[in-house]
Order: sequence, then structure tokens, then C-alpha cells
Amino acid sequence: MTLVEILEKNARETPEKTAIIFHDIKINYRELNDTVNKLSNSLLEMGFGKGDRVGLMLPRIPELVIGFLAVAKSQGIAVPVNFELTEENIKTILNSISPRYLIVHSQFLDLAGRCISCNLQVQIISVGDCGKKCASWNDILNRGNTNNPNLEIGVDDIVYLNFTSGSTGNSKGAITTNSNIYWNTIASIETLKLKRDDVHLCMFASFAHPHEIFARPLYLGGTMVLVDKIYPKSIAEAISNYRVTCMMGIAPIYENLLEVLEHNVYDFSSLRIPESGGMYTRMELIERFRQKLGVPIIPVWGSTETTGIALASDPDVRVPHGSVGKPCTSYEVKIVDEDGRELPPGETGEMIFKGPAVVQGYYDDKVGNSQLCFKSGWYYSGDLGRKDAEGNFYFVERKSGMMKVAGLKVYPQEVERVLLDHPYIKEVAVIPVKDRLRGEVPKAIVVTKNGKVLTEREILAFCRERLANYKLPKIMEIRESLPKTGSGKINKKALQMEHI
Repeated sequence: MTLVEILEKNARETPEKTAIIFHDIKINYRELNDTVNKLSNSLLEMGFGKGDRVGLMLPRIPELVIGFLAVAKSQGIAVPVNFELTEENIKTILNSISPRYLIVHSQFLDLAGRCISCNLQVQIISVGDCGKKCASWNDILNRGNTNNPNLEIGVDDIVYLNFTSGSTGNSKGAITTNSNIYWNTIASIETLKLKRDDVHLCMFASFAHPHEIFARPLYLGGTMVLVDKIYPKSIAEAISNYRVTCMMGIAPIYENLLEVLEHNVYDFSSLRIPESGGMYTRMELIERFRQKLGVPIIPVWGSTETTGIALASDPDVRVPHGSVGKPCTSYEVKIVDEDGRELPPGETGEMIFKGPAVVQGYYDDKVGNSQLCFKSGWYYSGDLGRKDAEGNFYFVERKSGMMKVAGLKVYPQEVERVLLDHPYIKEVAVIPVKDRLRGEVPKAIVVTKNGKVLTEREILAFCRERLANYKLPKIMEIRESLPKTGSGKINKKALQMEHI
């Protein structure tokens, strides 16, 4: 089924069911479908055609979901744009996709204006305050009617371009179809045992896997809760007030929630599927969360190219230490060497993926990334991993993140995991720093819990008991905080730029 079919099905069968909650606003499925139709019909009346692109520069607000679905109903292609990238990178994306329209929140209007090249003919639709050269979101909506457009939309039609974060270079737009989203959503639902009455809270950045904010509740006919800020107290209030049952976040969010619960009383009894992806989730945090709330955090692994999570654990099965789970329904996963040969359990190699949710390539791929990453039906992720004899997979490191210390392989995440086992360390980033004698050495940048005072000597003594000498951080720095990306992950690229 396509996103359009399932939306219209929900509007027919459960029109009064709440689809979106955003602060004090509640939108049921009838209202959601009507609003999507109004925007879609208005776009069509303005000459929007099949395959036209619409850029979305929006935070986690209802207009993001409405805009995405309206573009899909209009046979168009939605392109969420990362407003945290440099202006040069945003210009590159916009020049690549040549959008017909750009739906922009008013706080990003100036940025959008600076990033549109003079050779592009782009109409900006502003959500919020409207500039002189912009069309108003409300005016556009009011022009359209609430009838379903009833255009022919196929499961293999491109529904959006999901741009990567660009951490290793320019962003790449993964060509994502209705079918890709369907199979990833079904895999997530079956693996995590999601239910029709679940209330979903997703805190992914609005430009990173945005379909995962709404696809699961949409396919289940459930409810999504949107929060525009990811402050711990805001998240805690959302879980408590709206009886959230499923949430997707990263490890620091869960760490902060436990701290909030130490000082405030919130009702988290509804929560049953706390999902953690995007970075390593240490076992100590998983167990503390289980002891406090009665449910464990579920580590998962996914990527832009797999259209979301591809590895996860059954919520009723205890996760082996460090594992990100087993392949979700419909995904095949292998660990291979440099020549593409499958490796036996226990050996580290590149994780490769296959299945109907895996995208087929990148949009406007002038440098041939598709040929490098997609071979014989398999996606070569660039992530190093291993699996055990029971078929559990373990993420080791990005291939590009591995460093060579005097010719020996060092994986920053291995060093980070050891440091995170220290009872007084809250966050850590390990990056390579050039060294005249050894080529490069690990540098650890540490944030302690509650401002706890730790010396470099104490941290190194802790590491020496757990790491080979060549893996020890040769440079140590203790900070009050680490830079973060829009999705809350530690921004290692920013840290590495400090050493250029």
C-alpha cells in the first residue's frame, strides 16, 4: 500500500481517531486527510506535475506531515532539506533537485532566500509570518478543496528523496519509493510488536528519516505526538500527558530522562517500546532504564539507504551486551571482507543489506556513489560490524572512522564504549588527531556526570585495565558539553574541524 492509500483508508474507517497531537492541537484522520487534500488540490491547480520536487524546510510540526503527504498525493517528490547544513551545502541540494516549490517555516525564510540560486525558479510557501516574495501557507490551503485528487500512484513511484547527513562529504539523496517505506514500516511493526492503539513519539530531526515520524502510526491507524523541542522536560511531559507507548530517540535522551525522573514526578507507565538508534547505547543505561521503568531500551540500527531500521531486537528478548539485534523482517544482512566474501561469526567486516526496503540508488548521482554502494542487489553500508553464533549483529565503527595508530587498527567506538562504562562519564567522543611518530592517535573528549571532577590520570588508569596500550587515548580533554547535530547525535565532524 502507498502512503496515500493508507491515509484515505484511515479517514474512511476511523475518521474521529486522533492522528496528530502537537501541544494543545489535536488533528483526527478526517481533518488530516481534508487538509492534505486542500494543499494537494491547490498545488495541482497551480500547475504542479508528476515528479515535480517540493523542498521542505520545516521543524517537527504538523505542517511537515501535511506537506509530505500532500506532495505524495500530487504525484510529486518531497525533499526534506537539512537547515543545519552550511549555506553552500543547501545550495548544492537545491540546485540538484530544482524544486518547483519550497515550503519553509518563517524562521528559515532568510536562510532559504540566500540559498536559492538566481537560475532557479522557486516559489516559497511560508508557514507562519510571510514575506513579500512568499505565498502564505494558509492562503494556499484556503484555495484548495477537500476532495481526494484520486491520481494514480504506484507502489514503485518515488515519494521522496531522503538526503544523508553528509558527514563524509556532500549529502546524497536516497531515492525512496512508496514500496521502500511500506516494507520498512511493516518490518518495524512486526519486529517491535507495535499495536494499533500505540501512541508514538519520534524525535528524529525533521530532515532525517522524516517518514519515520509518521509512517508507523499512519500504517497502524495510531497516533503520533510531535514535539518541536527535545528538552528532557518537554519529552517527559509529552510521555506523561499523552500516554506515549512507543518512542524513538538516541542514548543521551534516555540518559537525560532518567535524570529528570530523579527530580520530578512523571507518569511513564504507558511506555513499553523505548527504541534507541543512531549511536551506541551502553548496557548500563539499558539496565538502569529497565530497573527504573520496568522496560529495557531497545537498541536498533538503520540508515538512510535501508529506509530506517534494519536491525532490532524482539522487545521480549534480552539483548546481548552491545548488540543492535537481528535482521528485521524482509532484510538480509551479511558481514563481508574487502572482496565481498561473507565472513564467519566473530570477524569484523562491512555490513551489507538486501531487501525490498533498501533503496536502489542516489538522485542526480554525478560522482557514481550508486555504483560504489549498490552492487548485485546489495547495499554496502560503509559500516563495520560483526555477528555472533546466534545471529546477533554488533556495530563496530564507520569504515571512514577507523584510525591507524602506528599501522594498527583502532576503532573510536570501541574506545568510547570503554570510557562510557566509567561511572562518572556521561558523554564522550573519540577522534583521530595527527601524530608525527604514529601517523594518528586517539583523542578523547569527555563530559562528566553532574560536573564530577575527573583527572586525566584517573581516566587513563580506567582505560589501561580494558584496552591495549596502542588503543589508549593519547590526548584527553574534559568539557562541559559536546556539539550536537539536529537529531541530537554528537557532531564529530565539528570536533575534527577544530584540528584542521
